[in-house]
Amino acid sequence: MRETNEPRERADRYVFDIIPESAGPRKVTTRGSVIHSIRNPGSQTFLAKEHAVGIVLSPTPKLRASLGSDRITEYDAPLGCVAVNPAGVDSSLAWSETRKNLVIAIPPEALSELALQELDLANVELQPPAFGTVDLRALEIAQRISVELTGKATPNELYLDSLVTLFGVHLLRTYASPMKQLPLSKGGLSAKSARRVEEYLHEHFTQKVHIAELAAVAGISPNHFILRFAKTFGMPPHRYLINLRLDFAEKLLIEGEIAIAEIAYMAGFSDQSHLATTMKRYRGKTPTELRFAR
Repeated sequence: MRETNEPRERADRYVFDIIPESAGPRKVTTRGSVIHSIRNPGSQTFLAKEHAVGIVLSPTPKLRASLGSDRITEYDAPLGCVAVNPAGVDSSLAWSETRKNLVIAIPPEALSELALQELDLANVELQPPAFGTVDLRALEIAQRISVELTGKATPNELYLDSLVTLFGVHLLRTYASPMKQLPLSKGGLSAKSARRVEEYLHEHFTQKVHIAELAAVAGISPNHFILRFAKTFGMPPHRYLINLRLDFAEKLLIEGEIAIAEIAYMAGFSDQSHLATTMKRYRGKTPTELRFAR
């Protein structure tokens, strides 16, 4: 996302419109949004635009909830109880006592890209568990996010993004419908669309670029874009973007005229540590090793 794009920024923060700022600290990451929420008795009704998951951080009795229908279910929510609200599904919730939970929201295109990138799977559809379901793995991740959000230090976006990614993988493995292997016969982008997308990425690779943006450039639906991009370029968009950033960073590192921390910023990484971690993962060397390997 480019910071000057107000509509896109509002879309990324959609979950923040549902949960008032007074409820608690929040943070947007590359993969999604997180909120540590403490709310007085009340209710809410909304149509989710993102995949939103609430994890109960303290037992809450007599919740009244609906998901995708008018049927209201009353239940006691123990510690670690999860509520999975897929994007596009309406829901309602009412509570008579103060409740404390951690909310993680992931845009559909981000979850689809994660499924393709990390699991080599497509056609992801979330299947919410029954009300009252306890998920200890989700609780563990939620507690780590909560500690980061509520600590004295400024929350680290890279660390939170890694936790959101970890949670996204858990969400896919635990609550997704049977997913098919990538169809090899699926057509890729047209030559014209591929050229447009490639030019756009080379121009904007140092910024946050969303799937919806790239799909618009290609002139196709975001739901089909990731598969067709991968078929055309041999990798998902996120990996392609990382390669562009690393290629640029490596060129500057080899030239040896700019400080590593500045190169990290220029290449689109959040900080020097982010660059080092990413370069080590994908290129097998740290920036320091590359610079002094000449």
